Amino acid sequence: MRTAPSARSSRDTSLRGHVYAWLRDALSAGKFVPGQKLTFRSIAASTNVSLTPVREAIRRLVAEDALEMEPNRSVRVPRMTVTKLLELRDVRIALESLATGKAARIMSKAEFARLQKIAKEIARARDRGDVATDRMKIREFHFALYRAANQPILLAVIERLWLQTGPYLNLLFPEYIGSGRGVAIRAKLIRALRARNVAMARREIANDIRSALSYVASLADESGNIVPASMPSVRKRRGKGQVS
Repeated sequence: MRTAPSARSSRDTSLRGHVYAWLRDALSAGKFVPGQKLTFRSIAASTNVSLTPVREAIRRLVAEDALEMEPNRSVRVPRMTVTKLLELRDVRIALESLATGKAARIMSKAEFARLQKIAKEIARARDRGDVATDRMKIREFHFALYRAANQPILLAVIERLWLQTGPYLNLLFPEYIGSGRGVAIRAKLIRALRARNVAMARREIANDIRSALSYVASLADESGNIVPASMPSVRKRRGKGQVS
């Protein structure tokens, strides 16, 4: 029995959405590293779909500057310059501070409890050295906060920015994460949200983004390129790109 055209079209749309969501979440949570090459076939195998929805999902992510097209049915996670990263940092601070301020005003008790739960899961993952879970939970914490703002257009813009900076989460491990700066800022942010202190909540999310991405910017080489996380010889150079 043949599948009706409308049913087939609906299934194709669902598959495209599935692949796009999988790639989007993987990129923004730092599952892939800067410069990493991904083949269409490897993505199809990971998502258990054919090549057609993979191609269409990839075209969408290329248009969003989250991936770069390569020859021979492959794509690459873009590398970053310090100039671009600092621009992304400043834009993220502006937009995510806005979302955090709105969330602080209207967040429900259930949404706040969820944030507290995720923060504890980050701490447990960090204690056992589970980097993959740590990265995933960092993203989960931020987007649970931004969704609480109930601003879908703003949320969509923030998600697109995270597609570009997510792969650089890897560079925060182990030195920046081990410093405890993120933990201290997150604790202050939670206190601000509990008190519905909008100004403090905005300030702490800005501190979180500024601190993390300024650290990543400080890893730039002499040409202003950010060293990929997959390279073993990451050397931290203080000064360039560092903003206090």
